[in-house]
This record gives sequence, structure tokens and C-alpha cells, in this order.
Amino acid sequence: MVQNTTWNFIANKPILWEDIVEQPTSMFDGALSSGINILVVEDEIITARDIEAKLKKLGHGVVGIASSGEEAIKKAVELAPDMILMDITLEGKMDGIEASIEIDKHLNLPIIYLTAHTDLITLHRAKVTEPHGYIVKPFTQRDLIITISMALYKHRMEMKLQIMNQMLQVFLQPMPLEKKLQQALEMIVSIPRMFLQTRGSVYLLGSDPNTLVLKASLSNSECQSVPVGQCLCGLAASGREIVFADKIDKRHTLQQDSLPHGHYCVPILAEGNLLGVLNIYVKDGHKRDSAEDNILISYASVIANALHGSR
Repeated sequence: MVQNTTWNFIANKPILWEDIVEQPTSMFDGALSSGINILVVEDEIITARDIEAKLKKLGHGVVGIASSGEEAIKKAVELAPDMILMDITLEGKMDGIEASIEIDKHLNLPIIYLTAHTDLITLHRAKVTEPHGYIVKPFTQRDLIITISMALYKHRMEMKLQIMNQMLQVFLQPMPLEKKLQQALEMIVSIPRMFLQTRGSVYLLGSDPNTLVLKASLSNSECQSVPVGQCLCGLAASGREIVFADKIDKRHTLQQDSLPHGHYCVPILAEGNLLGVLNIYVKDGHKRDSAEDNILISYASVIANALHGSR
């Protein structure tokens, strides 16, 4: 088997896919517990409505139904779904595979192929487009649950790997540390369908080991400094573990009058030593997801690696 690798430019060694994508037991928690918006592309209306009903029973939303490749492209761009279920055989000049290739040029989202055909030529054409899943008709709700969950997880891990590589490249650039952290933060919150608020900040320990100092921010309302042990970021620093809040609660002792939101506060650690905290905002009521924990820990590790290597 060929190993899927990328390169760690800071440590000057390869990063193996299995090292990055550590799969916790609840790896599909987020995909199973929260609904997503799906575009269904199917030219048989009865089949399309049946798929729609199955998806809604699973808690997902159907943002639209398209019956041709051309319509699928248009609706994908207009509706920006979280995922597309794409029938391969469609009426018109463009089939589902061709439509998927065109959609992929404009949008970065998981596509699952649906088909009643399993001939080798069709399978090969579908395979080279690297879909996130493949379901053979007729299928059950269980087939949808498993395939959608795996597709979402695979897409997240692909995005994780891509962002990590981009962050590594940024930290190699000859620019001030604050600018590097700012660019890294922008990359982290750019992952589609992961964070529901594109806000965040990075705090580092300054000359005072008991105070976190703001170094990068995507909001004008961030605290300029946070005492270790106070508020969510301070608690993440003192406890050396992720602190999650799905709303503003009693632990949120600073800036309680801000708009409703939640947080992932992730300690930035190098060899057990605290360097700072990565703070990401999420929508009020957001459910904690072990896959998100894993992704954020990886990002914090990249930052820690860069900071530790520069000292």
C-alpha cells in the first residue's frame, strides 16, 4: 500500500496520513449528531423524493433537487450545500460525473455518487474524480448514514491536511510572528462546515508566565490579555486541556455582554510546556465534536512546533 504523506518543513521529516488522522472511537459523532444541507441530483422525481424523505428522517436538510448536470451546477453555486448526492446517469448532455468535475472547480465540498450501474467503465470514470462516497441503488437509510458520515469525516481530514500544510508554509516565511499567527488563524477558521463563526484569536505567554497576551485576532472585541486560570482561555492554559463552551456561561468571566457564542479554547503546548492558547468561536448552542477537538489540537501543535523551533 502506498502511504499518503506530506512534508513537515519545520521538522524536516514526512508527516504520515495515519499520524495526522488519528481516528477516535467517536470519529463520526459530528456527522451523525448534526444535520447538514444536501443537494440531491436525480432525474427520476419519485426516486428523488424518496431520497429526500430518507435524508429528512436522518435530520438532514434538502436544499434542492436537480434533474440534470447543468441544473446541478447552477444550484450548487447558488445554494452552497454542505454535500451533494449525485446520480451518475442523468438526462441531457452532461452526466453526474461531468457535473461533479465542473462543480469541483468552483466549490470544495463532498460529493457522493448514486448509481444503479456497477460496470467497470463507469466505476473507473467515477473513481478518477475522487468522490467522497459511492452508493449503489437500491439503498437503505443505513447505507446513507454510513456513507454520509464517512464522506464528511474524509472531507474534514482532507481539509485538515491542506490547512496544516499551508500553516507550515506560512511559518517558514520571513515575516513578523504576529503576521504569521494572523494568517494561520485565518486559515483555521476558513474550513467550510466546521466552524460556524469566523472569529478567533491566538494568545501567547509574555514575560509574565501568568498572563496570556493577544497576538492575533479576527475580532475587535478580544481581550488584550487574560490571566492564566481566568475565563475560558485562562482555564485552558491552567488545565493544559481543551475548554469548550456551547454558550456564554459562568466560566466566561470577561466580556459577558458580547453577542451569544461558544468557544473552543485549545492550549498550545510544546513538550508539555505552555506557550499559549488558540481560541475559536462557534455558534451559540454548537455541539462539541471529538473530530473538531482532534483537528484543533493538530493546528495548535503546528503553531507550537513553529514557536518552539524559533526559540
